Amino acid sequence: MSNPSPSNPQPLSPEEFERNLLEKEYFFLQTTIEDYNKQIWVIKALGITGTGAVLALMIQQKSNAIALIGCVIPLFFWILESQWKHFQHGFYPRVAEIESILRQDCGFRSPAICGSWLNTFKRPVIPKRQGFLWDGLLNPSVYTSYVLEIGFLLLLFVVPPSLWK
Repeated sequence: MSNPSPSNPQPLSPEEFERNLLEKEYFFLQTTIEDYNKQIWVIKALGITGTGAVLALMIQQKSNAIALIGCVIPLFFWILESQWKHFQHGFYPRVAEIESILRQDCGFRSPAICGSWLNTFKRPVIPKRQGFLWDGLLNPSVYTSYVLEIGFLLLLFVVPPSLWK
């Protein structure tokens, strides 16, 4: 038999044990959400780099037809980022639920990262429209840069190469 450690002589009550688990889960979920954000920024950077490579190839080849083909690159990264954002959104309801439990059952005023953000931007915990289309493809934080890239490439497609000089 092992003796309890001197730093924790008494076993935790079921309520304290559950609260500790909720706190650990909460911060794990927040870290996971931030990790998704880091990956999303990498995806966005790769998409912009690909568009830049298309632009460089267009200038080198003096052909605006490459711009039309190059529209596939931001489209590909748009779909990829949309998937990541959709997966990330799956964590928000649980984070909000844990915040609610800690506030109502434990009387805590914090943590309130998710609830505060949702309140500031006046958004519900569970949006009216859910799914890959709304969480990802049509999410303004996802599509804005890709629509701009595609629009830029289409503009370069219609501008004659003689004007580039």
